[in-house]
Amino acid sequence: MVAFPDGPNTFSEDRLSRGRASVGCALKRGIKMGVGTALLMAAVGMWAVPAGDAAMQMIKLFVSVCMLGLGLMLISALDQTEDMPEVHLDTLNRQLRVVTTDACGNLRLREVYDLDALSEVSLEGHALTACDATGQQIVSIRLPDAETEKALRGLLPQAA
Repeated sequence: MVAFPDGPNTFSEDRLSRGRASVGCALKRGIKMGVGTALLMAAVGMWAVPAGDAAMQMIKLFVSVCMLGLGLMLISALDQTEDMPEVHLDTLNRQLRVVTTDACGNLRLREVYDLDALSEVSLEGHALTACDATGQQIVSIRLPDAETEKALRGLLPQAA
């Protein structure tokens, strides 16, 4: 995702909590994992008890499908491997900021680079790729549309 800020102070970060996850975050993850696992086990275990008639079996089916769906939602919400970092381009300060999301869902500033200090910037194949002064790739993201690519070409004159 590429974001163009509206003002000079559009990003703020709590530097005291940078790099450490809060206890409440771990507790939330643990509760989600525990409740999700319990719901999945209850959805399957519900069928160990025999039901009397067809109406009771339909009720059991509805309840077990609801518990299965809710349990899968809670457990699938724990997976954050596909969270891509955000790239913020500050036009006023001429900075590229790489922002990631921590386990609690809070935004964290990972790196800040001066746009003029980037050694290689490429906008080939509907993707933005940038390397720092040492040649190490710092960001490579897909661009959503041609308008974004055009705006980036105007902002980054060194882009190939």
